[in-house]
Amino acid sequence: MEDLPINLPPEIQKPNFRALDGLRGVAILIVIYSHVLRAFPPGSNDIGLIGVYIFFVISGFLITTLLLKERLKYGNINLKGFYLRRCFRILPVAFLYLIVMAFLNTIYKLNIERSFFLSSFLFVRNLPLQQHGEIFTGHFWSLAIEEQFYLIFPFFIVWLSLRNYKRLVQYSILMILLLSYVCVKKLDTDFFHVPVSVHLLISWLFNLFGKGTVLILIGSLFSILLVTQNKFIRLVYNKAPDFLSLLLFLLGVIILTPVFPWHAPLISSTVFGIMMAFVIILNLKERSLMGRLLENKPLKTIGILSYSLYIWQQIFTYKQPWHEAGTDLLLITANLIALGIIAWMSYYLYERKILAYKNRFKRV
Repeated sequence: MEDLPINLPPEIQKPNFRALDGLRGVAILIVIYSHVLRAFPPGSNDIGLIGVYIFFVISGFLITTLLLKERLKYGNINLKGFYLRRCFRILPVAFLYLIVMAFLNTIYKLNIERSFFLSSFLFVRNLPLQQHGEIFTGHFWSLAIEEQFYLIFPFFIVWLSLRNYKRLVQYSILMILLLSYVCVKKLDTDFFHVPVSVHLLISWLFNLFGKGTVLILIGSLFSILLVTQNKFIRLVYNKAPDFLSLLLFLLGVIILTPVFPWHAPLISSTVFGIMMAFVIILNLKERSLMGRLLENKPLKTIGILSYSLYIWQQIFTYKQPWHEAGTDLLLITANLIALGIIAWMSYYLYERKILAYKNRFKRV
């Protein structure tokens, strides 16, 4: 069977994808805003998932697209180079944060257990290894999900034909959703009466693949649909009005908000992921209304710093080790300014120097 042809649109052939930095900027601002809101009644931070989910879809789309570009240009994918690039990008600041938190844990008696540091260091923070609720390393759950995706699916992109990889992604999305539904509704125990060991296995698989992996896979699937010239995707891409991506973004946010009348976590997050994938694709175009908004320089700068901001924001929002700001707007503002300074220093004085080594392994 003939494989799917890779035909990169002109926007994909560029070294940097338009508006993605701005979209990252929006995502991290949502996360920070939600964490600050936790100090205010009713104390919910559910809207922070909107920002994290945007990051998931971007990751799936971007990683898959870069690997496919590499395959088209060189006829192969250098997995060693891929993993070295990921390590140089993700590990240095993540490990630096954990080292800083270890010192703060001692100085301020934060009572962070070693198991939390270990699970964060090993990027298994999403697994049910210990009780959840620890704040200062809690955000490593999303990093764990991304790292686990990187460890598994790039191998399939290399080993499988693009047609079979597309099928694998589609079947994986369906199976993960089904598994998630079974786990959340406890159908295995309530209906099928499976042994406890089987229920535990399903719970582990749900935590491993069911809390974000679907969104990453949706991003990966839409990358394939775009570069293989899927007729529906091309029709939407070519004929969509300028305002559609902004409308989809706003509708997606509404659907994922818990107060939405028909909010259902599994369905809502999947629909949101599909909407964000369309938002990414539509904002590759020059004439997109939302794309022009995302090209705003301050927003792009925030997007460039988004990973640094995400890592460090946990100790500057909600509960600070040194002095909790609570609902004091002056202290909240001071902490946010400090976060911006720390993130800027982290990126430009530390991370970017290491990223210079990452670029030595860059092929596309």
